[in-house]
Amino acid sequence: MTVLVLMTVLGTLIVVFAIRLLLQSGNRRRKPSVTADEYANARQALDSVFIETTIIKRIFSVEDIEFIERSATPLVKCSFLKERKTLALHWFRKTRKRVAQLMDLHLRLASYTYDPNPGFELRLTAKYFTFVVVSNIVLLLLWLLGPFKATRTLSYAIRTAGSFCSTFSFRLERVNPTRLSSGRESLVH
Repeated sequence: MTVLVLMTVLGTLIVVFAIRLLLQSGNRRRKPSVTADEYANARQALDSVFIETTIIKRIFSVEDIEFIERSATPLVKCSFLKERKTLALHWFRKTRKRVAQLMDLHLRLASYTYDPNPGFELRLTAKYFTFVVVSNIVLLLLWLLGPFKATRTLSYAIRTAGSFCSTFSFRLERVNPTRLSSGRESLVH
């Protein structure tokens, strides 16, 4: 029974990823090159994810909820949990969007880098898919349980996002930014 469920889940994931690759290949035809502006924006997105990840860890610390449970009224506690839940959902949506943009950029950067180690590409892709799966689970748990009941899953998702971004930063270091287009198209052409 569990083998059948596992095969169904894996089959579904393969179909979803195949559809995503087809959609991305259509997008690549329209936007094949990477501009220097996109490269700089990727650096900024990475920095922001690293900073926000550190902040979000602190925001969802156990000490905060323990303090609120000890000393706050039920109305304050309810408000606190609602605000933290909203904050967590917003952070995950924003981080997922940034990670997806970074992965799209990674796919378009393939022509700008030489990597004799194909394991790196597989590792980055695996980290991306792990983040996507974990973040979907976390979003569901956040909606159902709230941020303080799903702390283990939340902290795992935060680590997964950080791991992807760390690996992606190695990818950006291998890019020669001088080979990128300026991002400003000529009006003559």
